[in-house]
Amino acid sequence: MSCPSYKSLVCLSALLLGGQLLRAEVTAGVLGTVVDPSGAAVANATVILKSGETGLLRRAKTNESGDYEFLAVPVGERYSVQVEAKGFEKSVQSGIKLLVNQKYKADFKLVVGAVTQIIEVTGSATQVDTSSTQLGDVIEDKKMTTLPLNGRSYIDLLGLQAGVVPISSEGAISDRDVSGNLKGGQVSVNGQRESANSFLVNGGDVEESVDNGASIIPTLDSIQEFRLLTNSFNAEYGRFSGAIVNVLTKSGTNEIHGSVYEFLRNEKLDARSYFDQERGDFKRNQFGGTIGAPVVKNKLFFFGDYQGTREVRGVSSGLINVPSLLERTGNFSELPDDFTGSVAGSDDPALGNFPSVLSQRLGYTVKSGESYWFAGCNTTDPTTGCVFPGASGPVIPQSAWSPVALATLKFIPTPNVGSGSFSTTAEKLNLRDEKFGLRLDLNTAHLGNWSGYYHFDDANFLNPFHEFDASKVPGFSTVTLSRGQQIQVSNTAIINPNTVNEVRLNYTRLAFLKDKPVGGLGNIEDFGFQRGGLGVLPTNAKYEGLATISLANTGLEIGLPDGTTGQYNNTYQITDNFSKVVGKHTLKFGGDIRYIQVNERNTYTSNGWFEFDGGETGNDFADFLLGAPDLFNQTSPQLLDSRTKYFGLYGQDTYKATSNLTINYGLRWDTSQPFYDTKDRIQTF
Repeated sequence: MSCPSYKSLVCLSALLLGGQLLRAEVTAGVLGTVVDPSGAAVANATVILKSGETGLLRRAKTNESGDYEFLAVPVGERYSVQVEAKGFEKSVQSGIKLLVNQKYKADFKLVVGAVTQIIEVTGSATQVDTSSTQLGDVIEDKKMTTLPLNGRSYIDLLGLQAGVVPISSEGAISDRDVSGNLKGGQVSVNGQRESANSFLVNGGDVEESVDNGASIIPTLDSIQEFRLLTNSFNAEYGRFSGAIVNVLTKSGTNEIHGSVYEFLRNEKLDARSYFDQERGDFKRNQFGGTIGAPVVKNKLFFFGDYQGTREVRGVSSGLINVPSLLERTGNFSELPDDFTGSVAGSDDPALGNFPSVLSQRLGYTVKSGESYWFAGCNTTDPTTGCVFPGASGPVIPQSAWSPVALATLKFIPTPNVGSGSFSTTAEKLNLRDEKFGLRLDLNTAHLGNWSGYYHFDDANFLNPFHEFDASKVPGFSTVTLSRGQQIQVSNTAIINPNTVNEVRLNYTRLAFLKDKPVGGLGNIEDFGFQRGGLGVLPTNAKYEGLATISLANTGLEIGLPDGTTGQYNNTYQITDNFSKVVGKHTLKFGGDIRYIQVNERNTYTSNGWFEFDGGETGNDFADFLLGAPDLFNQTSPQLLDSRTKYFGLYGQDTYKATSNLTINYGLRWDTSQPFYDTKDRIQTF
């Protein structure tokens, strides 16, 4: 979990050669300077900003230095900026494209003449940001949709940015997949931890609060662009030391526009893996569409998107070591050197230790310290012989097998590759994912610009092999269920041309149930276990079944998953940003409040976990047949209702000291409350 300590942060930066500042909000800005033919400032000129897509219209006046600035402008294309001043011809720059967090610089050099005359410049040169200390890049929609992305997730594009390591370290925890089987974006940025990144959609927090990855991934065709900031953040950014990923979804315009698509993958041109007996099935369909249109021209717009994913794939088990056909009968003549152990425990029958258990099963006396087998052993005499005599190696009769081994040996597959290996592609992964989004935008003259967004993502992912420490065999599939939702309402109030206030209300929820057992369920008595007493007492009746059984040396595991994770996140967020242009200063103040709930309902080894390392006989499979584990673990259900509160306040100023010197400085205060449990179930040491 992300639990920063109480801290105060002062951000101070100065930068030469320019005058624009990237902002945390999901808008852009336009600024510039108006001069006459001699280069002198033109004060009190009228500057008009207009969107050709939505009809948005803003007006501003230049100050005594000839400077103007439009704050919090929605991103989009086909913008134009027009300047009018008495005694000069009108001048227009059109075809302007604004990106998220961008400050577009549009300077004008007016020509003497009548106002009725117009000088128009269409298209604009690519601008290089030379004024901000922030490092980052914008990935636009065309780049996202034209690149061949397996899974069609923008997360896979984070590695395009310098300083991003797209491969997680071994110490990173990233087991909360999104949309069924998509990764949440736990990548290291500039050497920071994989859990140190912030994920925003339309400026709202969509972070999952255990692994700190993204819990909401909008459909690729619904994303206008996203910005990845990697270093030197302004004071308005806080709480995280890694990257800040800010995704902006598309909005409707005055024109009806949309798309329909389907992507198909199958196994027709795939090769068979080297160890697989046959090529596995593979059928993947991703289909959907988008539509954007005006409800009321120049005023109310909507944009909707949907994507469905269906995948059925034969998953390769890989090459799994399994006992040979001879070993499955109890004959270990192929591995005689493994048997170096001797009988452990006490000879006192009243204690019920292992010697007395084996004596009862075999019908002859077994003593503590007696060898299980040695070369040349041909008698069961406890003084001169061994427990399992055999000319070529030990032979364990079925009478010595434990009830669990007799009932569960059928779950260990027989070899089909050589004499001691197994491989299959018959077990199938099955994925169903449904996601859609809806966005409404309203432009008003007196109440500002309003925006509402809702995203819904429901996934069902059946995994036939849920590996833990060893290779998993068929028959113990699990299903992972997830549902992510985001609701957001925001308002940008244009108080006057130089004063803007932005407020945003955001709610994000993630319901996640990982590795719910499908195969291997049933009464523990059916698997040879004794209930209660010295036997097993399941701690969760819903998941009663075959306990996890590991053969550590063989590298094999059967049984239910070691754990089933239930996580239910709720994040409530309120942010407010107030911006004002005062002379050469662009001031900005704001705050961020978040209330985070993490409710967990986890079940770990509810039927027990038995590990066999060969500590009794020297061979782990022989120990399994005898019922002599080296490790047993069982836990009670883990119930957590964790809560935390986060508060952040900041103030910053962009001071344009001269035409080629801009000073950015600010102050931020953050406080993040340590997680607490509503029922005091978190221990402290």
